[in-house]
Amino acid sequence: MRKTYRFRLYPTKSQDSTMNQSLELCKQVYNDTLALRKDIWEKETKTISLNDTNSILVSWKAKRPDLRQVYSHVLQQVQARVDLAFKAYFRRVKAGENPGYPRFKGKGRYNSLTYKQLGFKIDNLTSPAFRHTY
Repeated sequence: MRKTYRFRLYPTKSQDSTMNQSLELCKQVYNDTLALRKDIWEKETKTISLNDTNSILVSWKAKRPDLRQVYSHVLQQVQARVDLAFKAYFRRVKAGENPGYPRFKGKGRYNSLTYKQLGFKIDNLTSPAFRHTY
């Protein structure tokens, strides 16, 4: 039984523009979350949890209406990536390895979106816009 499908999308110009704009907003949320966690660590030497950053995301969306263009779950997954980067960093510090502090993402360095929920469906798999591989 197949559990994963992989699709190659051929978006239109407007769809491509929308996806690139969403990726840019995700990159900004990633960098803002990383900066927030870094500032709190430097000022108070304490870490901030993923739930705390997710609750701060609500106030960011209130201040920046452009963030409303991206699903909340996607932005929460962006913050989860920052959380995983810090967990890996502290794990490497504890193990005595070369830790490599999490880095900010530059232009073109954020290239994926994660939809970690059910309810999305693709209506027409035979459309020429979709090519799937196994």
